[in-house]
Amino acid sequence: MQKLQEPTLPNDFINRRIESSIHQIGYPQLKTIRCESNGSTLILRGELPSYYQMQLALKIAVKEPWIDQIDNHIRIVPNNLDQHPVY
Repeated sequence: MQKLQEPTLPNDFINRRIESSIHQIGYPQLKTIRCESNGSTLILRGELPSYYQMQLALKIAVKEPWIDQIDNHIRIVPNNLDQHPVY
């Protein structure tokens, strides 16, 4: 009896697919997010100005059926340009 293997997709295809989905959300800052995959683990890297935007990126990533685990390396770096210096 022949054992069937689950179909697998190349890592580059999965990375591009997830990055494209994240980049299309509409926030220009999300275009800085990069994806790497190692088997069924997805690694997200980049910097974003808010926790909310990081959650949007993660929401897209967890919907990918070939990903079982996400290793989140997104850093939150608030944009301080709107704040005035305190003297």
